[in-house]
Amino acid sequence: MNARQPSPNAQLSAFLSRFPPEIVALVKRCLPKLRRTFPGSYELVYDYSNSVVVAFGMSEVGYKATVAIAVFPRWVRLYFDKSLPDPKGLLEGSGGKVRSVALEAASDLDRGDIHALIKAAKKHSGVTFPRTGSTRMIIKSEAKKRRPRRTEHA
Repeated sequence: MNARQPSPNAQLSAFLSRFPPEIVALVKRCLPKLRRTFPGSYELVYDYSNSVVVAFGMSEVGYKATVAIAVFPRWVRLYFDKSLPDPKGLLEGSGGKVRSVALEAASDLDRGDIHALIKAAKKHSGVTFPRTGSTRMIIKSEAKKRRPRRTEHA
């Protein structure tokens, strides 16, 4: 990292600064919980025109992530691989690769049903996470030309 390049944490904070304070506060309460859940993992940060995504996995390849938290102007969602079994029908979305659940509070990550999905996602991923260790944050992309955000939907 050269002297002019901000740290990954500083870059993530800058990306998040364009979102409403209550959304940023929610994300800042969720990220430490996810870091503890996925010790020793890669924390891949993607800055898009209308969202910021932080993916956790044991690869530097984003689509191989086990879970991802996506930050939008009006909500935060936790994403899982579409093929993850969802016996309680919590996951929403009809995307080709992922489905998600809304997070309204950091404590949602501790709820039995969401915690069970996270645990199942770890098992479903087929990778082994260490019992301890810090996540390694990597800024994977940054929107160079930012389109104006739509206000009616994210």
